Amino acid sequence: MRAIIDIESADSSGRCFLTWAPVKATVRLEDADRNVPAHRVKLRNSGSNGGGRLVLSRSFTQSDDAELSLPIASDGSPQTIWVAGAFLSPSTDYGDAAIEAVTDAGEVIGSRNAMVRVRKDATKLTPAERDRFLEALAALNDAGAGPFRAFRDMHVRESSLEAHGAAGFLPWHRAYVLDLERSLQAIDPTVALPYWRFDEAAPSIFAAEFLGSPSSEPGAPDIVVFPPGHPLEFWTTDGMIGISRRPRWDTTQPPTTPATLPGGSIPAVLSEQDTFALGGAGALYAAFRQMEASPHGAAHVRFDGPINSVPTAARDPLFFLLHTNVDRLWARWQWLNRRSNADDPSSYSVFGSTRPDGGGNIGHRLGDTMWPWNQDRNPPRPSFVPPRPGFPPSPFATMPGTPSPRVGDMIDFHGIYSGRSLGFSYDDVPFELETVEAVA
Repeated sequence: MRAIIDIESADSSGRCFLTWAPVKATVRLEDADRNVPAHRVKLRNSGSNGGGRLVLSRSFTQSDDAELSLPIASDGSPQTIWVAGAFLSPSTDYGDAAIEAVTDAGEVIGSRNAMVRVRKDATKLTPAERDRFLEALAALNDAGAGPFRAFRDMHVRESSLEAHGAAGFLPWHRAYVLDLERSLQAIDPTVALPYWRFDEAAPSIFAAEFLGSPSSEPGAPDIVVFPPGHPLEFWTTDGMIGISRRPRWDTTQPPTTPATLPGGSIPAVLSEQDTFALGGAGALYAAFRQMEASPHGAAHVRFDGPINSVPTAARDPLFFLLHTNVDRLWARWQWLNRRSNADDPSSYSVFGSTRPDGGGNIGHRLGDTMWPWNQDRNPPRPSFVPPRPGFPPSPFATMPGTPSPRVGDMIDFHGIYSGRSLGFSYDDVPFELETVEAVA
């Protein structure tokens, strides 16, 4: 008798990638004794020591059960279960997590390898995780000839109002980094975007082995230095080789105090606690999105180089670690305050500033499709040819489920209200139901 375990979030090769959000799976028996209508099978977390851990349940709900015992029909009919990564137990490589099927007699009759793939603090990546991320990013760039060029061309002056200065700042950038992440995963599916927690010291991120730092020699240029053979050694954007960036503070310290420069001063980066407080006593999105100024904007201008200006910031790979952290802060604020219901104006509201080009809130309302994935060139949308095609699907996620995602599709990233997630989680933001019934 054999147990066959099929998991929804699997690619064409059968590799399974999970987050904290539960996904459907089925278990069925082959070559079972049909004189017995059903056989009791125990499904249990398996995998390597120190690897990713899984939890199992009979319905779409948060669970901490590492085992699940249930009868499986002898005729091959599938039994539905739900499986997720165990919070705080992510993987570091594919196959270090697994589900195992065992009979009452203790015989292993089936197993399925998986990976609990979540976005992690960049300072906590293993060297192998770091290098896989860098190698995938370098391949996407391909010394300036690869698909990364489109991501650079999305974040320019002409498209700024699609993504900045109004309510859609956070949803648009969530879609942006997710599009990039899915493009990296098409190269190496074990990669998830790491984040730079910019209210803490992170010297390892600005080390030569990771994202590099410029020479400390007086008068040296701001081009960051990498060791020979580093994946980003020949990073190219806008026809220029190299990454120009010089921190305006001591990166062994958190940038949470103002910095005084010869030409003036730059603001402190808000701490995480102060960022969450922006939503006020009512935890309102309309107030919380002030984070666009600080910590977001304050983190950008802590450097000399392209990253400190909207039209050029995406030239620097650090941009994506910065914005993954911006998205993490929003995700964590959503979890802390139960703000995943897109229909609740406390979770998302366009109240406040509108586009200064006379476009009102176009591109920022819940039902609006987002540029460039909607391919819209009608005013007030940018008039140039959208640099990206429709939003890419993923074999590991069911949302947004359309080439033209709407602003509202980005709110409930864990699928708490729909049972359909965007396919990413953060290492410090658990899946937790709010006030909804479990999905059957």
